[in-house]
Amino acid sequence: MSEDTIKLVITRKGLDECISAKAKGIQLSLKWVSAGDRAYTPNPEQMTLQNELQRVEFGEFKNIGESQIQAVAKFSGPDEYPIRELGFWLEDGTLFGVISAPNTMLNYKARNGHCIQPFTLDLSAIPTNSITVEVGTENLNIILTEEMITMACAFIQSQAISTRQIHHQMSITERLRHIEGLL
Repeated sequence: MSEDTIKLVITRKGLDECISAKAKGIQLSLKWVSAGDRAYTPNPEQMTLQNELQRVEFGEFKNIGESQIQAVAKFSGPDEYPIRELGFWLEDGTLFGVISAPNTMLNYKARNGHCIQPFTLDLSAIPTNSITVEVGTENLNIILTEEMITMACAFIQSQAISTRQIHHQMSITERLRHIEGLL
């Protein structure tokens, strides 16, 4: 999937809901991601996916600034299908936006397997701070922040130092035992 050719198409109804929410001083919640097996050019007037097969809650999201969010969804279960269309749904059931493109497969959901679908949503076409993401109960924790990565690296380095120190102490103990054996 090339991010240059496949972009989020915000529906008119989704945009209207965001404008209304902004005027009321509230934020709407994106709650669900749905997947379907049709590939096409999304239409701002559409209210459903062409062939929705599964709908799940967001697994995680991160605001990356510049009116963009990164998010993931996990599709699981017995069904098997190519993912060619993604729908993003507001808490009230309104289709907010669609990602799809003709002759393009975004991912594949294997039978009895899991499909982790990452995506970046450009929200620059809607009023600022009019929308947020509601994460479901199964938080995937796969979008790592720079701070988490830095802490993980520091922990690994401290464990490496500790391991070297233990090895050095074992070496000294072994030499002392050898010397005691000679006396």
